[in-house]
Amino acid sequence: MIEFLKDHYFWKYTFGKFPIFNKPVDKLYSDIQTIVKFSYVLFLVLILDNVFNIRGLESAERINPLWPLEVIKGVSSVYLALYFKLSLLLSFVLLCFKNNNLFLKIFAFINFFLFVAFTNSFGKINHGLYLPLMYLFGIIFLPNSNKAHYKEKTILMFASLQFFLLLTYSLTGFWKVFWGVIECFNGQVSLFSPLSMRNVIILQNQLIEPTVVGSWLVENYWIAWFLYLGAVYIELFSILIFFRANLHKIWGVLLLFLHAGIALVLDVSMYGAIMCIGLLLIMSPFIMTSKLKVALISLPIVNFLYKIIKR
Repeated sequence: MIEFLKDHYFWKYTFGKFPIFNKPVDKLYSDIQTIVKFSYVLFLVLILDNVFNIRGLESAERINPLWPLEVIKGVSSVYLALYFKLSLLLSFVLLCFKNNNLFLKIFAFINFFLFVAFTNSFGKINHGLYLPLMYLFGIIFLPNSNKAHYKEKTILMFASLQFFLLLTYSLTGFWKVFWGVIECFNGQVSLFSPLSMRNVIILQNQLIEPTVVGSWLVENYWIAWFLYLGAVYIELFSILIFFRANLHKIWGVLLLFLHAGIALVLDVSMYGAIMCIGLLLIMSPFIMTSKLKVALISLPIVNFLYKIIKR
């Protein structure tokens, strides 16, 4: 694998101190196949939770239909909901048995894509299903065994899914910092103000009932601010973790804690994102074990400070 990619303009940077391709190709390929098969079972659970709990949307008016629904804009929401229930359930049940069937993967992706567009056509955007949609799109490109170098290509495609998952979180953190700087220069309450997280919670409480944890953090806004800074740290530096196989599982756990905190404080749950974190990071086939001290030194910023002190 190293010989295959050592001169590549991008993948050559993954062969650092903690390379992500540190296991035999056959082992990586086998682990990825297991993860993909297991992912279809999780998608069935996700579908049962989302697709079969949209009774309110079946009788509601699509006040802001998204562009993918233009071709079926005249179809009643009741019939659309019924179609999504049957098509998605059938496609993922079949994928559990034929996990690398190209037609089924494309069929499942298109229907899931339309379902996400459907649920976001009622005046409110739900980001919780975007990462599962990305995952479904990526696995379409996992090659069959009749392709040349199919094992290596499968490994690279799965690694690409990891990369884009972590990039998504890094972009989220980047925009928080970007707008925090602008708000700071404009004299507004920004990321760099102890009142920042308190204001986020208060704004959310105008839309939903406040949570117990959220109400407590409003009163103890200094603690809320430090937790907020920790969340931004986890998001912003996520992309660096892609190149450090010894931190995949650790960072996956941190991202799970991040979502757990969001659910406890803001009552916003993103089960789809949690599922993707579990599949791509917690179960990462590229995980490289290292001592706790080495893992801590490998953390972003900590690693930079350690190098300065060591010099």
